[in-house]
Amino acid sequence: MEKKHSNPLMIIAKTILLILTAIYPFFMVIMSGAGLVYNSDSYGGKLTRAGIILIVSGIIMTTGAILCMFRKNIPNIVALICSVGGFALCIMMLRLICFHADAAGWTDKYAMTPISDMYKARIVPSVAPAIIATAISLIQIFSYDASEERRRKRKLREERENAPAPKIIDD
Repeated sequence: MEKKHSNPLMIIAKTILLILTAIYPFFMVIMSGAGLVYNSDSYGGKLTRAGIILIVSGIIMTTGAILCMFRKNIPNIVALICSVGGFALCIMMLRLICFHADAAGWTDKYAMTPISDMYKARIVPSVAPAIIATAISLIQIFSYDASEERRRKRKLREERENAPAPKIIDD
């Protein structure tokens, strides 16, 4: 089997993905959720559940980013699902938190800006690692090497299925 050479652009994209994932989904999203859970006494059950779901979505997006580092199709399909699903879950919770913060009139006591702006600034940049992980996964799933590997496996399976049956009676 020949050695596969890595594309320098793919290495750069994966490096950027790991850095952005460490900052946004892993740190910002999870820590925002942890803050909501930590202050659950004053925020109530609805925001506590949103905090827990934010933590879970950050973990799911991080898992997706890690899985897309592999060249195999199954991890890339799971990475695609994790990245898109985790980001969708994260944005739904962000929407809920922002509506609640705006309805309650929460503002930053120093800048007098809405707290929802702070949550948006922390969580919305998670779109970048989600898009990069999705792109990397799709590129790897539909790459020439992956297509050739699928063709090779299909050919081997067909050869096994079409192989002559073993003799039952010896001559």
